[in-house]
Amino acid sequence: MINEKVSKTLAGRKYNRKKKHEDVKLICKECKKEFEVQWNRRHQEFCSKICKSNYRIKNVKYFNKICPKCKKEYKTRKKDQKFCSRSCNTSYNNYNGMAHRAGLASAKKRVKRSKNEIYFAELCKEKFTNVLTNKHIFNGWDADVILKNLKIAILWNGKWHYEKITKKHSVKQVQNRDKIKLKEIQKCGYKSYIIKDMGKYNPEFVKKEFEKFKEYIAGCCNG
Repeated sequence: MINEKVSKTLAGRKYNRKKKHEDVKLICKECKKEFEVQWNRRHQEFCSKICKSNYRIKNVKYFNKICPKCKKEYKTRKKDQKFCSRSCNTSYNNYNGMAHRAGLASAKKRVKRSKNEIYFAELCKEKFTNVLTNKHIFNGWDADVILKNLKIAILWNGKWHYEKITKKHSVKQVQNRDKIKLKEIQKCGYKSYIIKDMGKYNPEFVKKEFEKFKEYIAGCCNG
């Protein structure tokens, strides 16, 4: 009995060794043709590198995007890719990083407030609670009036936000800085409310703007 078991085991091992050296027939995932491979490569999916490459090209999903730097359309396999090239990425980040730092430094230097803005802030303090003015709580950026309880940042934009005042004054730089500030305010979970003031001190104008703001607040609460 022992000899029979040993002989069967040896025969089985010889059979398995023989089987491992036999070729296996498979179907190519791309061209659908039959091909043979060695037993140890039985998990192979393609008959050739060409078929493998063609299959990947056909089945790869591409995303059409617009590069924020050069504004050209490009295709990419990466869903989160923003730029068409490393050079565009570097140029864009260098420029915007400098603009962000310069704008932030300029915003911190600005301490002059118009009489209209001051009066509007006083009306807000009479009507609402927990009101701040010119505090840099938005990742280093400020707002002219901040209603913390309502999560609203009010920006009182004077004439210099829209028109050239002096030779050194750049409206484009001011507006670029305003865009950055709006993004930072949004990141902090606040809504922005902009008031455009193109004139001199005018209490009636301020009161009208305050009434408009209260209507805005009522609409937000009802919504």
